[in-house]
Amino acid sequence: MDRVSGHTFFPRFLRRGSVVVDLGADVGGFSRLIARRYGCVCYAVEPDPAHFARLDESVRVKPFNLAIAGREGTRRFTVGARTPAARTIQASSLTPNNESMQTPEDESLQGDDVWVPAMRLDDFARRNGLTQIDLLKVNVDGEEAALLDSLPDAFFAGVGQITVEFNDFSGLVHKDEISRAVQRFEALGFRSINFTKCSRGHDDHLFVNLRLCPVGPVEFALTKYVTKNVMGVARIVARGWRMFFRSGAIVA
Repeated sequence: MDRVSGHTFFPRFLRRGSVVVDLGADVGGFSRLIARRYGCVCYAVEPDPAHFARLDESVRVKPFNLAIAGREGTRRFTVGARTPAARTIQASSLTPNNESMQTPEDESLQGDDVWVPAMRLDDFARRNGLTQIDLLKVNVDGEEAALLDSLPDAFFAGVGQITVEFNDFSGLVHKDEISRAVQRFEALGFRSINFTKCSRGHDDHLFVNLRLCPVGPVEFALTKYVTKNVMGVARIVARGWRMFFRSGAIVA
C-alpha cells in the first residue's frame, strides 16, 4: 500500500499514463507526488483561485480552476475563510443563473467572495475524454457524500479506486451518509477500507473496484486488518519522532 498526502491506495494498479483525478487539489501536492512517483496523468481540480495560482501545470499535471458539483452552474467561493465549514457553506450556494443568495452571518465566513464555474464530474470526464479513471481522490470540504450521490452507477464502472476524505471528523458529513456510500459501492462491486482509526472518522477511506483492480479475499483481509494497523502504528511512531526532534530534546 502507498499513502500520499493522507490518502491510501493500492499502488500496483497505477502505472505510467494512468489517469488520476484530484478533486480538491489545493496547491497540487498530491498530484505532483503521484505524477512523479508513478508517471500518471493527473487532472488537478481546485476551486480556490489563490491555491490554484500555486498549482503549476506540467506534462503530467493538468490544473483546472473550477468546482465539481451536483449540477453545472456557478459557485460563490470564500477566499480566506478560516475553516473548511466556512468554505463549504459559501460553496454550497450553487446557482445555474446567478440567482440571489443569502450571505451567512457567521464571522468565520469572512473573506473575499469570488465566483467559480461548477461542473458535474461525469461531464468533466466526458469533456476531457476520460473513459476510465484509475484513481479518483475526493477532498471537497464536506461535500464528499453529496458529490458521490450525484453521480449515476454507470459512471463508477470506469473508476478503479476512490480515495475519499470524508469530513465527518469536522461534523460536515454524517455517519449515515458514509454508511449509505459504503452500501452503494459494495452493491456496485467495490470493497472499502477505512484507513483512519474509526474513533477519529473516515478521513482516509478507500473504495476498490474489484473488476478493474482484482484484489483477492486473502489480500483484502490482510490489508484491512493487518496492513492498515501496521501503517497506523508507523504513522504514530513517525509523528512522535518529529515532535521529539522539534522539541529540541536532542542536543548535539
